[in-house]
Amino acid sequence: MPIGHVLLHVAKADFAPTVAFYTTVLKTLGLQKLPGFPEGMVGFGTAGPEFVLLSGEKTSNAHVAFQAADTSAVDAIHSSALANGAKDNGAPGIRAGIHPKYYATFFHDPVGNNIEAGTLTA
Repeated sequence: MPIGHVLLHVAKADFAPTVAFYTTVLKTLGLQKLPGFPEGMVGFGTAGPEFVLLSGEKTSNAHVAFQAADTSAVDAIHSSALANGAKDNGAPGIRAGIHPKYYATFFHDPVGNNIEAGTLTA
């Protein structure tokens, strides 16, 4: 069964900068900020919301993995994330402990979520 979307709670004080971070960083994977959400909620995706941020009392600490089209996209999101305030949690490279052909990166977003982006290589 496919997943409809992933939602992260973000503390109100951190909401605007977190939205700005993801608006920039997710472009490297082809995800855009989508219109039509109520105040305090922002969705990102292609045709519909795949990743949603919701303003609330506190930030959820989560691990979210995005599928990248190729190794260049993995490299691009890593560079963009670090340039926009993320903390490195694993530079792009093969993650043989996950899969011998899995090329991925990990970083903590500005509010502490562990974000992963990866792809299988040929």
